[in-house]
Amino acid sequence: MRITHQLIANTVIRNVNRNLWRMSRYQDMLSSGKAITKPSQDPVKITRIMGYNVSLQQNEQYQRNIEAAKAWLDSTEDALAGINDALQRARELAVSGADGSKPPSARKAIAMEVDELVGVLVQMGNSSLGGRYLFAGHQTTNAPFTRDKSLLATEPSSVVYHGDKGTLQWEIAPNVTIKGNIDGHSLFMETKIFEHLEALVAGLNADDTNAVSDALTNIADSIDAILDKRAALGAISNGLELSQKKASLEELNLTSLRSQLEDIDFAETFMHFSTMETLYHASLSAGARIMVPSLIDFLR
Repeated sequence: MRITHQLIANTVIRNVNRNLWRMSRYQDMLSSGKAITKPSQDPVKITRIMGYNVSLQQNEQYQRNIEAAKAWLDSTEDALAGINDALQRARELAVSGADGSKPPSARKAIAMEVDELVGVLVQMGNSSLGGRYLFAGHQTTNAPFTRDKSLLATEPSSVVYHGDKGTLQWEIAPNVTIKGNIDGHSLFMETKIFEHLEALVAGLNADDTNAVSDALTNIADSIDAILDKRAALGAISNGLELSQKKASLEELNLTSLRSQLEDIDFAETFMHFSTMETLYHASLSAGARIMVPSLIDFLR
């Protein structure tokens, strides 16, 4: 084969470009920190990396759901603790009102405080988190409880529930959902908390110790019902803690697996870059020496 200056020049240029491309690739890897910058470099690895990315996005959403559920449960627990305190106070007042030695005026004074506790419980029933009412079922944008004392003329209670029995659910893992709310109907209306307190008020105002004693028993039952609700919430909260830890561990594992595929070893990559940089400059120098001489140079 006849070796010409054009052939030598083309070969040198081709080799220099190849060395430049390799050096540029390592430079891209160092600047991005990624071993793969486009799918064509390794389609199989890119597919696996994309799968890990999808799993990580799902895991992040589950963790956000867990945080939202925990916030809702914590706020509900705080409200239930307040409701329990109000009922405990009502029981203390009922015990005091059942004392036969008290005059009617003292019972009327106790009745006023119990009536105030009904208002406090209405406020507790309208507890909210971020503008959403905790005990309204699905009707979270509307206050679930109102009080109208004129209803006592025809109804056993002056408090009206405007929510529903809807349940709020959060997906905390693939195909795993939890119920994170307590609707006001099951909490207050089915347990007849307001009816029992207002019956206590009526008994105290009427100086009826038998009615006061009956209300005392009913209030104790209401307190037990609240404690049952709090226990159920506690069990759900414990489960959320475990789910959150599991999700955090999965995030670490998925991140580690993805890193093994797409992240570079900086020391190793920099060593390769330095080698290719040296080789590139050497090829430029050698090419310059080879391509300069020609027949004209020797004829001068």
